[in-house]
Amino acid sequence: MQLSRKQWVNLLLHILFTTIIILVPIFLMPLKESAITGQRDFYNFPVILLTALATIACYTSAYVLYPRFLLRKKIAAYLGFSLGISLLIAVLSGIANLLMPDPPAFIWAHIIVKFFIVLFVIGTGTAYRFVMDVMKLESQQKESMTMELSFLRSQVSPHFMFNTLNSMVALARKKSDKLEPALIELSNLMHYMLYESDQEKVNISKEIDYIQSYIDLQTLRFGHNVRILFNVQKPHPGDPSIEPMLLIPLIENAFKHGIGMIHEPEIDIRLLVDQQELHLSVHNKYNDTVREARDNSSGIGLVNLERRLKLLYPQKHHIDLKKEGDYFNASLKLQWHDPVCGC
Repeated sequence: MQLSRKQWVNLLLHILFTTIIILVPIFLMPLKESAITGQRDFYNFPVILLTALATIACYTSAYVLYPRFLLRKKIAAYLGFSLGISLLIAVLSGIANLLMPDPPAFIWAHIIVKFFIVLFVIGTGTAYRFVMDVMKLESQQKESMTMELSFLRSQVSPHFMFNTLNSMVALARKKSDKLEPALIELSNLMHYMLYESDQEKVNISKEIDYIQSYIDLQTLRFGHNVRILFNVQKPHPGDPSIEPMLLIPLIENAFKHGIGMIHEPEIDIRLLVDQQELHLSVHNKYNDTVREARDNSSGIGLVNLERRLKLLYPQKHHIDLKKEGDYFNASLKLQWHDPVCGC
């Protein structure tokens, strides 16, 4: 049976961990010269016994004491078993030394030293299990976040296409000669959605081009009936990366709710990008008295956006949606680099 990469890593960690336990006696116990052979003993029977029992104690701590007592906050029981096991092994080691031809002169001092060595090994086992559990939890959280992001991205494309196809239907009903260039713009949008949106990050220039194609498509649909402004300032040189299709929901929302039964509709989109932050503001007229027929997907875009922001930019984003008179203002700030550490 072929082991996976994760299983190999886990196996190597266990080998490394056991090796460290075996080497503990060499580094923590002084080498002594045998009175009989006149040679320095690295490993004799008492040391082998201590190492074997300490290894068992270590894994007992990692896989029995830690999950059964420490994780359940039974601190007293955990400490009691740890101290008891350490004392038992130290006494057994002391007895083994007494049976040797050249036993240590101060057996109680010997037992005390062994007691603290075993206690250290048990603590190491607990620390090992804690670190492994933390790594496992982080891995599970990362996998969960990746799956959720994938699901959220899969929501964006159909929702966006549904609203965009409505634009095509409107042009087709008018038998407009703008339908063909609109379909070309739609093709550009679909190319981006198919081949770029699966990536974790894209250059901000690609996202801006995508937004521009969407605005061009809407301009073809509404012509001069809607005043559309799109102003972009981005760093030069430099092209920061961003989650694909992260900005479009706010812009799409403006076109969805900023046109229709509105006198002189206007949509003002401003995007400021530098090496530290991104600031998107979308300003559109809004008629609160109009009760539109809402489709079942209404509101998905903004809910989706807020969830993606929480996952991708925790503590590094701020989104503000508010009505001011006849206008609706949407503002998004992203901080993708920490100005202190530059990360």
